[in-house]
Amino acid sequence: MNMENHYYLASANTCHGFKNCFEYINPNEESMTYILKGGPGTGKSSFMKKVGEHFSKKGYSVEYFYCSSDSDSLDGVRIVEKNIAIIDGTAPHVTEASIPGVKEKIINLGAFINKKIRKHKASIKLLLSKKSECFSLAYSYLKTLGDLLKTEKIYYSSCHNTKNVDITKILSLVKASSIGTQRKLFLSYYSKDKICTLLDKNDFKHQVKLDATNYFDGVEKLKELAITLEKSQIEFVSFMSVLDPDDIESIYIPSISTLIYNNSSKQRFVNDKLINILIKKASHYISKAKYYHKKVEKFYIANMDFEKIDLVREELIKEIEHF
Repeated sequence: MNMENHYYLASANTCHGFKNCFEYINPNEESMTYILKGGPGTGKSSFMKKVGEHFSKKGYSVEYFYCSSDSDSLDGVRIVEKNIAIIDGTAPHVTEASIPGVKEKIINLGAFINKKIRKHKASIKLLLSKKSECFSLAYSYLKTLGDLLKTEKIYYSSCHNTKNVDITKILSLVKASSIGTQRKLFLSYYSKDKICTLLDKNDFKHQVKLDATNYFDGVEKLKELAITLEKSQIEFVSFMSVLDPDDIESIYIPSISTLIYNNSSKQRFVNDKLINILIKKASHYISKAKYYHKKVEKFYIANMDFEKIDLVREELIKEIEHF
């Protein structure tokens, strides 16, 4: 078995608010998804990480989906060859079972919370309130960023003529599949006063840099490529931009392990300094929200029966192995 692990995000904090793409974690019609329920600190991320590591060691390809507000935490894992995923089904990406027991199964880790947690109710509510305030501030800055980018796009469309991208060489390497599906995910996120990326965590064997004159030129070229790949029934992943999820940041074609990406060295804007300030401000408050979230987690971690959760995880691993 040819193991190939990848690291993505299935959600993002954007100028349009929270963008959820969980439907693309496990898009196959014959798939099975386990939905984890439970509050912060109930062990959902560790649960998924350990299941992923188990099957990775067995030689399966595993996709890890990181949390858009906390790169230390997972939102989901997918065992590719088995078409099985485990996801965090709690807010802000609430997920319920559409066909319980057939396409999805709910696992409630909240059942293992000690009732002593109630004595911390006031502290938890205060921390969650502060976390919510931080996200409100972050989204205010991101909305302003989105409005500014709209103006920049108008400027570039009127002042620059873009040339069509030559994708014949790319298409000649790819065979059409019976699926021809497009998955929409993210590769970047806001953190530590800047935009960070999972690019270095992934082993994309081939990387093709678009010859774009600016950010918006690259966006148009990638949009054109996505349309062509879809018409050609080629399976691919569109990585949306955290600057604006309506834009594509890069495209990955799994069958040839090739990433085609916007030319970052030329992504300069007219209002470059102001855009960087807005990115820094939004990232700062998202990191601050993570700080309050971690404080809430500590209360739950101290009041969880993790031994029982370990048993649930081992039972789940056995169940998946028999699929």
